[in-house]
Amino acid sequence: MWIIFIIFIFLFSITLTIKLRFKNYKLDLKNLIKNDKSALFMTLGTRLGVGSIVGTLSSIIIGGFSSVIWIIVFSLISSSLIYYEALYGNKYKQKINADNYIGGPFFILQNGLNSKYLKYISLIVLIILYSFLFQMIQINSISYMIESTLKIKKIYIFISLFIILFMTTRLSIKDTKSIMNKITPLKCIFFIIVSIISIIFNFNDLINGFNLFFKDIFNIKSILVGMVIGVKRSIFMNEILIGTTSISSATDKNDINLSIKYQLFSEYFITIVITVLITCLLLIYLNYNTITNDYNLLISNIFYYEFGYFGNYLLTIIFILFASTAVLGGYYILKSNIDYLFNNKIVSYIFKILFIVIVLSGMFIKNNYIWKYTDILIFIMIIINSYSIIKLIRKC
Repeated sequence: MWIIFIIFIFLFSITLTIKLRFKNYKLDLKNLIKNDKSALFMTLGTRLGVGSIVGTLSSIIIGGFSSVIWIIVFSLISSSLIYYEALYGNKYKQKINADNYIGGPFFILQNGLNSKYLKYISLIVLIILYSFLFQMIQINSISYMIESTLKIKKIYIFISLFIILFMTTRLSIKDTKSIMNKITPLKCIFFIIVSIISIIFNFNDLINGFNLFFKDIFNIKSILVGMVIGVKRSIFMNEILIGTTSISSATDKNDINLSIKYQLFSEYFITIVITVLITCLLLIYLNYNTITNDYNLLISNIFYYEFGYFGNYLLTIIFILFASTAVLGGYYILKSNIDYLFNNKIVSYIFKILFIVIVLSGMFIKNNYIWKYTDILIFIMIIINSYSIIKLIRKC
């Protein structure tokens, strides 16, 4: 099934890129720096979670280092999809009050295509997928990391995460966005600095590691398997056609063209900067160590090898920062849509309880079981959002 989807998205992306006349590759970085970056931080906050780290490692474990090349290549090719998601998310957004807008697949289908039923299906799937399943994965990874590296008992982790999730549900939409705007740049800068320090102090090992990299990428098995795994990982990392791009684009107060460029910049930053840095850390580690199939254990071993016992604390901080904005993003999607549609305190209260209970259950469920159902819902969202884009392009 994934192979069929990959072929479809490849052809669809190339067709849209030609239609755009390659505008999806024009960012104008000077202009991006000058303007309000809240939508950029919203996008990076929701997309750049723990999965961006362990996901890259798991891709290499399964598909070899060629998967890294495919992550980057496919991200560049599929940026036309990000362009149109951001375009329609901003174009068909709904005004909440004088300062805030809401948008996403529901509003694209409602305001753009006048859909009666599909809009509700898209919203239900999106909430289950992003607000629940994706956040269960974040909680699973962060609880594992804290328990294994800091040797803290699971009951204490459970209590701490419960308090954090409870406090999260007490936040307003405005407060959620404000916190994400502060944490997102912090986590990006922190991870980049830590990675660069490791690269500087282990530069010779990194150069030697590239011998393994180039040897592996020309392996036939790695090329074939790496393509499927790399493309699949790129879709997950960029959340292509899942709906979060159109949601964050709708919150942007900037000009629509600038809003689109912020979404494109987020994609390139995650799949180029973050992926390359994680790969470099792994190459340094593999000079004197072997790879393990447990990606949570692997990232823990990498940081321990390169920073000693202090690496456990660095990695825990990174995981907490990365997971926190992703969870906040999941809650924002849930709360903003539920409050807008129902405007009922009882309904809002019920969904807050569901958010806490379901997300917290991720501590006790293995990630591979969660991913099994996540894959199915991602398929559904890709189909719905592809349908929306195709219909709207023909309509316009």
